[in-house]
Parts: sequence; C-alpha cells; structure tokens
Amino acid sequence: MSYPILYRSDDIELLKGIVPKHHGIGILTRISSPVVSEERQAAFTLEFDYYAPIETDEDYNIQKVIFDELVKHNVIKAKPNDFDGDRLFRIEDVEFDTINNSKKVTATVIAQADLTANAFQKVDITTTTPSNAFKTMVEKSVVPTPYTAWTDITETSNFTQEYNNVLNAIAGSEGSIIDTWRTEIEWDNFTVRFWKNRGKNRDVRIAYKKNLTGLNMTTSGDITTRIIPFAKIDNGDGSTREVTLSEVVIDAENIDEFFQPLALPVDFSQEMQDAGYTSEAQLRTLAKAWFEKTGNNQPKVNIEVDFIQLARTEEYKEYAALERIALFDTVQVWHDDWGIYLDARVSKYQYDPVEELYISMELGDAKYSLSSRATSDAETKQQLENKFNNIHDFINLAIDKATQIITGNDGGYVVLYPPGRPAEIFIMDTDDMNTAKQVLRLNKSGIGFSSDGVNGPYKSAWTLDGAFNADFITAGTIQAIDIKGVNITGSKIQADEFSAIVDKMVPNPSGGNWIKQGEGRFTVNGDSLLFELRNASGTIIGKLIMDYGGYYILDNQGRQVGGVSDEVVTSHAISVPPYDRQGWGLAGFYIGVDTTNSGELRIVDKKGLPNSGADPNNYIYGNVRAKSFIQHSSEKAKSDIKPIEEAEFFVTSAVEMIMSTGLFEYRYGNNDDLQIGFIAEQTPRPLLAEDGKGIDIYKAVAYLWRYAQEAIKKNQRLENKLNNIEERLEKLERGGANGAC
Repeated sequence: MSYPILYRSDDIELLKGIVPKHHGIGILTRISSPVVSEERQAAFTLEFDYYAPIETDEDYNIQKVIFDELVKHNVIKAKPNDFDGDRLFRIEDVEFDTINNSKKVTATVIAQADLTANAFQKVDITTTTPSNAFKTMVEKSVVPTPYTAWTDITETSNFTQEYNNVLNAIAGSEGSIIDTWRTEIEWDNFTVRFWKNRGKNRDVRIAYKKNLTGLNMTTSGDITTRIIPFAKIDNGDGSTREVTLSEVVIDAENIDEFFQPLALPVDFSQEMQDAGYTSEAQLRTLAKAWFEKTGNNQPKVNIEVDFIQLARTEEYKEYAALERIALFDTVQVWHDDWGIYLDARVSKYQYDPVEELYISMELGDAKYSLSSRATSDAETKQQLENKFNNIHDFINLAIDKATQIITGNDGGYVVLYPPGRPAEIFIMDTDDMNTAKQVLRLNKSGIGFSSDGVNGPYKSAWTLDGAFNADFITAGTIQAIDIKGVNITGSKIQADEFSAIVDKMVPNPSGGNWIKQGEGRFTVNGDSLLFELRNASGTIIGKLIMDYGGYYILDNQGRQVGGVSDEVVTSHAISVPPYDRQGWGLAGFYIGVDTTNSGELRIVDKKGLPNSGADPNNYIYGNVRAKSFIQHSSEKAKSDIKPIEEAEFFVTSAVEMIMSTGLFEYRYGNNDDLQIGFIAEQTPRPLLAEDGKGIDIYKAVAYLWRYAQEAIKKNQRLENKLNNIEERLEKLERGGANGAC
C-alpha cells in the first residue's frame, strides 16, 4: 500500500521546485475512496474522502492536524500509476460534510494548477521548439515560477500568444503548443515534458468480445482512403496560384479493404506555407504522409475497461494484460466487423494510489485541448453539489419524467376485448390490435407494458402472483425480506444488521443438478464484522471476527489460532499464526514493541509478550533474517557529540574493553544446540542495552572499529621504530666497512 503525503503550500522545497522527500504535515492514513484520473492531453486529478479522527484514536493529535490542513492550495504527493514516480497535486476544492464529519478533496496536478494561475502579455517567437516556447512564456509571466520544460521534438515552428495564461497557451487555445507541434504532454511535477510520441507499444493484443461485462467497445470516425490534395500558394504580388497533382488523387495502402474508395479533398495550403514549399512534388510528399500522420484511413475505436467488473468474469485472464499498459501506450485490438487489427492508444485511466491498482481504463483518440479553468471549475462544482447536496435528486427526476410522460400523453386508443364480454383492457398507440406497438395490457392476471405489440414480450409487468418485472426501478425506500440479484449499487445501505451468504456449488459427479459443497457467510452490524466458512452440512470450519478489540481467527472448535487481540493491540504487537516450520510462521510467536524499553522491537513467544508482566528470564526469542540491518546514525538525531578520547562514560581503550569481556559456551533456553557468545551479567556496562539484559551489537562493532584504529596506530609506531632501527644498522654497517678499508 502507498499512502499519499500532505504538505503545506509554503513548504520551502516546493517553492524551490523540488519534490519533497520528507513527510511534510503527515501521511494520509485515513484516506477513503482515492482516485487518480488522468486523460490524454486533458485533466490530471486526485479525488478522495478523508474522515476526521475521534479523541480516543491513538494518532488523534497528528490526524487532527492533517484533517485541519486539508485546505485549498496545500499539496499532496501520491502515486499516480504503476509506471511513473510520485506526482504532486494542489488542492483545488474541499467540501466539508458536517454530518459524516469528513472532507471531499479534489486536487489537480501541480503544474496544471499553478500554470493556470500565471499569465503573460505577449509571446511572439520564430523558428522555435516547444520547450523554448514554454521557457519564453515562463520568463515573460507576471509570477516567477520554478517550472521548466523538456522535449524530444527538434522540428521548429513559429509561436504567438497574447494575453493568455500559461496552461491555456500550452493546451487550450488556437495556436497553443500542442496545437502547433501536435505534441503529447507528460506532467512530471515541476517539469512539463513535450513528447513527440509518448507511450510504448508493449505488445499487448486483445480480441474484443461483445456483451462482456466490464469491457465495452464502440467504433466511430469518418474513414478516408483517397484524398484530393491541393494548395493555394501566395505569389508575393497579391495574387495566388493553385497547386494540384497531375494524378489528381493519393490512395491509402488499405483502400481495397472497403467496399469502395472513400474520398476527401484536403487543403495543404498552410503546410506548404510553413515548410516553404511551392512545387507539385513537394505537395505530393505532404499528401503521401497524410494517412500515416492522421490515421484517418482506419476506423476509430473506443474501449472502456472496468477492471472491477471485468475481474468477475471467466474471460478476465484474456484481458489482464491491460493492467500492464500506461497512458499513451498502444494496444492492438481485433475488430470482428472489419476483420483487421486496429491500433488503440490509452486515452484515460483511473487508479487507486493506496491499493496500487487500476480501477478503469479507456482506449481511443486523444483530445487536443484542455477545458478552460472557469468552465472546468464550474462543472466540477456543479457535479459535487449534485452529488453531495442533492443526493436524492435522481428520484425527483424520475418522478418528473413519469409525470411528464403520463400527463403529456397525446392521443391513444382504449380497446375492450373481447367486445361482447370484455376480460381485458388494451391501451394502444393505434386502434388495431394487429398493428399496435406501444401497448398497456390489463386483465385479471396482472398489468404489463410492451413495445412490440399485444403479444409481447411484456418486459415491464406486475402479475397477481406478486412478481414485478422491470428493467429500471426508481425508489426512495424499499422494504424487503430477500433481495436476489447480481449487483446492487448505490450510495448507502442502512440496516440493524447486514448478512450475505455465498454458496460454493460444484457439479454433481453422478450427473443431474449441481450440489452444494460449502458456503461463506458475511455478517456486519454496529459492533462487529463476522466471516464464517461452513461445509455442506452447515458446520462451521473457520471464523474471522473483527470488533473494537481487534480481530480474531478461530478454528472449527472455536479456538483462537491467530489475530490481533486487545492484549496485542495495547502492546502494539502482531500475532504470527501458530503454524509449524513447514508452514510460514513459528508456533505461538509475536512481533511486538516493548514500550518499557524505548520502543524496543522483540520477537518472542506468548510468555514474552511485551508489557505482559512476564519474567523476561522466561522469554523465548525468535530469530530475525533479513538482507541487511541499518543503524540510524545521523548527527541530526544526536547531541553532546565528542571524540572517544574525550568520553566520560565509555572506556576509551578498545583493547582494555575487549580483554575485560569474556566469551562463553552455552545452551539457550530449552534448545539443545550449543551457542557461543557473551553473558550480559559478565560483560562491561558500556556494551549492554539499556535494561542491562542484552548486548548492543552496534556498540560492540564500534569498539571493534576502535580496536582496528588503535591497531593501525600501533602498527604505524612499530613500523616507524623498525625503520629507525634499520637505518641505524645500515649506518653501522657502512661505518664498519669504511674502517676495514
């Protein structure tokens, strides 16, 4: 899980254009329903709910500060998808729900938010790139800003904008950066990246299946397979001349895939002028590149993927690859109607930054404009008002619609059948039962409505056996004993207790009907949450219970085999289920924090549960295995720092410390394996933990380090002494030799 982090708007690193690595105001651990939504060339937002803490919460003080600081302009760092690094979002709108004591927060990616609020008078530059155009806008803006740009586009063009905000000049107005260079934007915190082609082809192919829950595809777009290119060229004297092709048309490579050529005249006047072209050959070059540039020779597809719905289908594994693609990535889709593969690019996604999974995704065509800020704000505000202030408006709308349809009815025919002794009443759109389509039929068995004549089918009906059939029902309150169906969606379910039973059905080996193999039960009320697993006869084989005291895992005898209880919660400990070494835990062990020893982490059996009051001499400790262990050692966390030579408490000589510390052989607890190590009671105090019952390995390593330093200095002194002796011997030998001569 990856929780977002909240920062104040005046954070010094944010003001410098740096993505903070510290935890700011705090981590948003009480976040609910978070959704990051990004659309190609459009909005990039983060929305979530946040609930206020209550005074009995252990983290009340920090959560109270966080809740109060969820205000406009503050900044949130969150994970936007599975591919990019963390992104910063500036809070744009906060709605406080006084009933539920929560806030609905809407935030926009920081670059879009800040660049909308910055403007300039005029930018007019020639033969420039997208990044240089952005740089010039920023330099001429009335508010200093740390934002920079990057691009892999080398083509140059002219760029002119007047009296505009920076975001609108990037993507939103005629002649904007994406309008001029057709670039694809990545909002990388304080860097705006203008890609020639953002995204990758990750070799993902899918074959669309109709009526598949969670996957919807529509085909649209006007297809062109033959163009008539032309251009009007300025002669420089006020007159113009027309340039056309001698062959008149240019055809797409796939022209034979359709029932006939689909033709369109295309004006290349602007492209010819921008490139300085004047000849027929140059027009032909532009025309041949038109199909590849626009893609207008292929039908356009739009695919909507709901991962939550799709995951419930058997076919999900065929489409799971869609979770491995990112915005702007290309996917090949097999299109049954055309019998061809079509390229579709990811145009929008929704992502849960806490659970780190995709919620939904759309594949289709990109937009080349961003909505104006005023329009966007107004739409967002109206949506929020509709959602939170008028949550039951859909009922009123349904009532109004029904009233208008019924009271505004114009014409119609009432037929009694049979004429002699009527047993049925027909209200129809014609007076002939053979031609009528819209029919309301009423008899002693019920009432029904058909759009296909008097013989039905009657898709909306209310029969005297108590059944009511309808495609859509709008209601303010429904009271029922049982509700049977596939999905129930809505804002809230209120009940004294809510229960659900899911049967596990398997084929009968003997043939015939399926048989029940087991069931799962789910019950929730105001005090607890209960999950039960039962076999076919209804006998409980396991339980998970969650209440205010923690959660508990029970076996079929009602014995607790795992969980986090009151005792463990108070001790800040986690229970490891009592499986043997063939499983994934050690029997009866706990991982906990002993709050009596400065937050010491321990892995102990139940006798040694931190804060349990048990005798530490009876603790049985577990082993810890990891890649590495890191001792936090920053000078920012320390005080009264002085060299070991000036130490007041610790022995300054490592040799003295080592020589006074004995090593022993022993057995630990009931373990038969022989060990070698220290005995705390026979070890000098500077090497011990705070409680005097354990050895501080960090201190021991420090003394070994000190011993190495002392040994190096001693060796250096011995080497110097040896060198002096060798020099003196050499002089004596030379003197003796001279005397002999």
